[in-house]
Amino acid sequence: MSNRQMHAEPLRLRHHHPLPEQGQTLWSALRAAWVRHRSRQRIAQLDGEMLKDIGVSYSEAEMEANKPFWQS
Repeated sequence: MSNRQMHAEPLRLRHHHPLPEQGQTLWSALRAAWVRHRSRQRIAQLDGEMLKDIGVSYSEAEMEANKPFWQS
């Protein structure tokens, strides 16, 4: 694992709705979907020790990583 990955920004799994709601622009809905996608990519890259450190089981991480980007 590279030094850059070790000091990467912490994962932030946010719960956003896939379509814009009142007051939410299409741009912010697309950004939220992208953030979910990137967060899920990052959690898929964590090893067992890192998952243990954040209190997430391998199966929980796998389930989250395999969700489509449009699902919260």
